[in-house]
Amino acid sequence: MPCFVCKREKLHKFLDLGQQPPSDAFLRKEDLGKPEARFPLSLYFCETCGLVQLGTVVDPTVLFTEYVYTTGMNNSLRANFKALVEKLIKRFNIGKNDFAVDIGSNDGTLLENYMGAGVKILGIDPSSAGEIAKKRGIPTLTAFFNEQTAKQVAEQQGTAKLITATNVFAHMPDVDSFMQGIKLLLRPDGVFVSESGYLLDMIETLGYDAVYHEHLRYYSLKPLQRLFEGHSMEIFDVERIPSHSGSIRVYAGHKGAHEVQVSVAKLLQEEEHAGLYKKDTFVKFGKRAHAHKEELKALLQELKLTGNRIVGIGAPAKGNTLLNFAALGPEIVDSLLEKSELKIGLYAPGTHIPVVGEELLFEEQPDFALLLSWNLADELVAKLKGKGYKGKFVIPFPQPRIIG
Repeated sequence: MPCFVCKREKLHKFLDLGQQPPSDAFLRKEDLGKPEARFPLSLYFCETCGLVQLGTVVDPTVLFTEYVYTTGMNNSLRANFKALVEKLIKRFNIGKNDFAVDIGSNDGTLLENYMGAGVKILGIDPSSAGEIAKKRGIPTLTAFFNEQTAKQVAEQQGTAKLITATNVFAHMPDVDSFMQGIKLLLRPDGVFVSESGYLLDMIETLGYDAVYHEHLRYYSLKPLQRLFEGHSMEIFDVERIPSHSGSIRVYAGHKGAHEVQVSVAKLLQEEEHAGLYKKDTFVKFGKRAHAHKEELKALLQELKLTGNRIVGIGAPAKGNTLLNFAALGPEIVDSLLEKSELKIGLYAPGTHIPVVGEELLFEEQPDFALLLSWNLADELVAKLKGKGYKGKFVIPFPQPRIIG
């Protein structure tokens, strides 16, 4: 398939994670014996524009219609979204006469932060999580965002001063229709803010578990610039933020509408220095990922063989990528411990590890806890120790290690 941004077909595969089920396709007990859909999960580097992307597109209706992830369950994201909205309101003088749209709004966690300011809001989300937002009184359109959806909203509700897309901008297959939709729905002086997992952070932390079928593209700034320029838009500011093991927050608008900040040129220099536009960087990354998988698997197998009980903390999508790639099933990891009622009682895709309530950690005190949301290690270890867990933790990235 061609590159999503430059449309060339000069793509080099540098990491093959095998045939994997969609990482949020949790199973009911009665479904365990049925065939499970699996799709290739491989990363490619575009030698023309530098974009990193998947080589296979799974039908979005398969991935997003029934969705077990809700933003509100993630405390760090709640804090991030609250701070983001407060910052946007202040920086861009968003007031009662303005219209703010959140694309991929999920359960409305981001949008609820506008409510005190009296801003007119709308969420656009295709998944079942949107029903939660509606029940909370947050206006939500159940739809995939594209040029047609944008035209409908603009005609019915007017254009937006602010559009946000957090952790969804890399998800849609037709990125050109998405960009045309942004252009249509954004006021001449409007601002489009996106947050996406940042490729440089993934390289630095070896975080290949961030790769799953929902994430079609893995952004660095240079290919993003090319994408926006191709639609007569312009990136005028950029920030690196800690969300999701490291993300990039990009501010864009219609070409010439906003003064371009020095942050843009500075980050481009950092990317160049880090080798983000060189194929060899990614070839090495792929080799490191395979070596890491073997190291982690050997560590967990040794723990199990010496009589220890291992559970997983959380059942995030990234954890399922790791568990499937390393072929870690219930013979190694007894169960995955969760707080989300949407996941408890289900089974992890591919590995079929049962998902149970977090209270098991304190009641049964397993010897080791594999921290699948390892990017939150500092917060989670302190919290779980404080609640009474006496065992040790296995932190899988950047290198497998035991703490506690």
